[in-house]
Amino acid sequence: MPKRMMSRPTVEPFVITYEDEQPGPLSDLTIEFTPTPRLAYKVMRPVDRDRRGVLWARVDPGPGDGRPIFDAMNSERQRECMYYMLCQVCAEPASRTQDGYLFLDWRMPQDPPTWPEGSLTNMPPLCVGCARVAVEQCPHAEKFVQLRVKLPRLWGASGTHYRLTNEGWRSDSSIPWLKYGDERLNAVLATHLVRELCKVTVVDLP
Repeated sequence: MPKRMMSRPTVEPFVITYEDEQPGPLSDLTIEFTPTPRLAYKVMRPVDRDRRGVLWARVDPGPGDGRPIFDAMNSERQRECMYYMLCQVCAEPASRTQDGYLFLDWRMPQDPPTWPEGSLTNMPPLCVGCARVAVEQCPHAEKFVQLRVKLPRLWGASGTHYRLTNEGWRSDSSIPWLKYGDERLNAVLATHLVRELCKVTVVDLP
């Protein structure tokens, strides 16, 4: 008998976004010269750039009663979970064994022939309990493969490319995920931190 999927998840993952959370206004953006031109905020905060110099999107919090959008991630919470290896659902430390951190992922057209070895992901890791919940409730669960990753390397970022014109800011969200060191990141407002999965083992959930 096929598994019956829930019409609506009963758990709201930490990384998802909500209707009342809005991106920061474009009027906050400017260009600075250091000496290479790069995107910046007119009033910078220490958390706006990561250690590689990439500028991150700000999110204006709403009143806290907005509808959850399960297929979108809040850029600040995604970055926090991916950087500190926290569970994307409960924000506690992700499961880690001798085989590595626990990830749920699926094969994408751009993945290398060695998939899952050497693949890229913007989906933070999970703890075992929350991974079970994700498999039970996520509409994409049939695609999921459980992975243990010994070396989830910080690889780069994805986001929106901005260009200042006489008519104002022009944006392009179709750019690919960019590796740290790529000069195009100077003009990107990042929304997702990306890791490269190395030393990967396909496993079953305990």
